[in-house]
Amino acid sequence: MDFNQSRGNYRETIERSISFAGKGLDFFTEVKAEYARKVLKRLLPEVTQPRTLDIGCGHGIMHPYLRAFGFEIIGVEVATEVLPLARAANPDVSYVGYDGQSLPFASKSFDLALAVCVMHHVPPTHWRNFLGEMRRVLRPRGVAVIFEHNPLNPLTRYVVATLAMDADANLLSARMLRELMRQAGFEAPRTRNILFTPFVHPRFRWMDERLGWLPFGAQYYAVGINGLRAASS
Repeated sequence: MDFNQSRGNYRETIERSISFAGKGLDFFTEVKAEYARKVLKRLLPEVTQPRTLDIGCGHGIMHPYLRAFGFEIIGVEVATEVLPLARAANPDVSYVGYDGQSLPFASKSFDLALAVCVMHHVPPTHWRNFLGEMRRVLRPRGVAVIFEHNPLNPLTRYVVATLAMDADANLLSARMLRELMRQAGFEAPRTRNILFTPFVHPRFRWMDERLGWLPFGAQYYAVGINGLRAASS
């Protein structure tokens, strides 16, 4: 899918596809931002303003939430026609276009690298390079957080199957992503399932965190640390 084509109606398209859940895009985005914050607090507690690279940032919809947590953000995107919209919405964030192959940043430049529902749009033959570049730009002990759709969840599969912008999607299981991250040299990659319910009440958010081991959340996230081990050949 060429996301340049959907730059003007991206939000509306997503909102229609998830309307059955009773919550809009902002709810799901805020939940993921909060999980990213918790991961950073746990793994890099000394970093209060993490230098963050959002790979495949799109319209920067998550960035207001991350900025509220104190994150310093640079967004990078292949669909460069969406970047003026992202800049207009988030004037305190830097946005850069790139070719989808080599990230235009020096090695060891970031505390955190994010990819939010991006990898399923990357051709499988490029997955290892994508993760290798993600690791390259992280400082030693820097953290990668990757959010993805859970192919074991039937409602997720329904949304992906009916959404035109996901026509090129190749969903990755959590197990597959852990192994790809391990091969790319990330230390002890782990995954956690999220979004078991679309409810805001603290009781349901508590339940969402406690059920992370169950492989049936609508999405999951993977976490890897840039350790010293070389990538597998």
